[in-house]
Amino acid sequence: MKYATKILRLPIWALLTAASLALYSASCRDDMYGKTFLTSDALMIDDYIVQEEEQSMAAFLEIADRAKFRDMLHAYGIYTCFVPSNDAVRRYLDSKSVSSVAELSVEECAQIVKYHVVRHELEEQVAFASTDFVNGRLPLATMLSKYLTTRMVNENGSVMIEVNRQAKIVQKDIEAANGYIHKVDQVLTPPELTCGERIEELPNDTYGLFKQIMQATGWVDSLKNKADDVWFSVFVQSDSAFREKGITDEESLLEHLREALPAITEDRELLSYFAAYHCIKGLLYVVDLSNASALQSMAPNQALTFKVKEGSLLINEYINKDVYEAGVPVNKTSEYTDLSCYNGVLLEVDGYIGPQTRGPQAVFWDVAEQPEIMKDSRFRKSGFGIPWDVAQTYSEMKMTLASGVNTYGEFGYGFQGAYSNNWQVVNRDYLTIRWYRLSRVDFTLPLLTEGIYKVWVCFRRADVTTCRVRATFMQDGQDEQQLGTVNFSEYYNTETAAATLEGAGMKRYMAKERRGELNSRLWGSIEVKSTGRHTLRCDVIDRGRNADMFLDMIHFIPVNDDQLWPRFDMMGNAIYRGTPCEEIYPKDKACSTDNDDH
Repeated sequence: MKYATKILRLPIWALLTAASLALYSASCRDDMYGKTFLTSDALMIDDYIVQEEEQSMAAFLEIADRAKFRDMLHAYGIYTCFVPSNDAVRRYLDSKSVSSVAELSVEECAQIVKYHVVRHELEEQVAFASTDFVNGRLPLATMLSKYLTTRMVNENGSVMIEVNRQAKIVQKDIEAANGYIHKVDQVLTPPELTCGERIEELPNDTYGLFKQIMQATGWVDSLKNKADDVWFSVFVQSDSAFREKGITDEESLLEHLREALPAITEDRELLSYFAAYHCIKGLLYVVDLSNASALQSMAPNQALTFKVKEGSLLINEYINKDVYEAGVPVNKTSEYTDLSCYNGVLLEVDGYIGPQTRGPQAVFWDVAEQPEIMKDSRFRKSGFGIPWDVAQTYSEMKMTLASGVNTYGEFGYGFQGAYSNNWQVVNRDYLTIRWYRLSRVDFTLPLLTEGIYKVWVCFRRADVTTCRVRATFMQDGQDEQQLGTVNFSEYYNTETAAATLEGAGMKRYMAKERRGELNSRLWGSIEVKSTGRHTLRCDVIDRGRNADMFLDMIHFIPVNDDQLWPRFDMMGNAIYRGTPCEEIYPKDKACSTDNDDH
């Protein structure tokens, strides 16, 4: 069972003491009032290590003592600890040519402990059990602000969990009163090689052309940057991926690039565009890319798109009228995918990706994909409230209280675990927004490429009265673009034909059943003048009454594209015209009988 500190576990003697104190000061209230206490024999992390019969992890406790982190391991809270065995610590000391922990510096000991411990900051969070470990990075960073990765490996017929490609978990899910211990057979160490240095170490017989281009253009050196605030995600491409495109050497690559980027005439610039296209600023593992729709590469005005489809993560799947490009999958099983580096991460693609000239591309944005929410272990597992002071720290969503309003209450992340025809929210989640207490919300948008778009806001109507919100599109160095005003109290008529609805500035965006309270309203049109991440400002015109509204998606669709398709099912799948009903989640439910094709 996962451990969470919403219930405080105390031994019997502590409860008796607490009861005596409570009787002594019955007239006083403290911050423990209203909490639930259960008796438990569970030990704190450090106590478990001390009282374990084999004393197999005692050396890690020595390191924690020297780093002055023993109190943390003994404190109430929620921790996931990867604790190296005594043998693992001995091998680490041998590698450092020292004979005891006492010969390690205090700073080195502190770094070791912080790299092995994930501290779960929110009370509602739970420590990570082995069932939470997937092939990829953990949802939260360690106390050293670096991510650990896990993957399943087969060792002599047994499936083991490997951490950071350095250590295997030899004893898992040891439950302590303040979290989980997972014993590992090696001391974990942060990666020492930069992305550039890792690329230089790629085998020539498999990645020779990619290495050649990255070195010739100087990008290998750029990817050696060790500044604390600089991170790179680099897509590695093999020689076989080039050959699939008919590219065997630098000259044949240039021929392809001249056709893809006709405005660029210098060969060196073309190669530099290619190299830069394979790099993204930021630390983005497979799980992060799976939650992105599009990201700006380091090549000017060149973006990559991402889509999860049938378990694959596809890069640059493109559907536009009669043009379909299948997209290139990320090779999730490659040794070079989710490979952590000192300043970033490598990922391998199973095909050719490269810069090209392309117009505007539709973006179907799930608004609940806020970075802080996606990092929470409850993301797409359960709904939760977010205190106002926490919501104020969100990096890509800024809420401003209305004049005269002193408090907001809890901002909400909602999750719909089971199918309900009047809760067919996409990806089963949404934001609960109390517009009646707000004057403004600013959203940082996903990446949009240059072009003219229609903007559709998708929401579940709540019991509100004329809650009207006006939108403004904002780009750095450009004039503001005013959109229209949407009334979030609107239903749509489920009997109205799709084309008629579109003419009235509405559309159906869910795929399975028609429900009038799940509405998509045209907010207006925008012109994106430079590829990038811009801002959508939402000003509250009429605040309505005291009720919540549920914001699901915002669609940015090029003006010349079909505005009505794709629709989406609750699992986030894009559903196109003509899709059989039995292929739409949930497959055992009937679709609405109406005049729209499925």
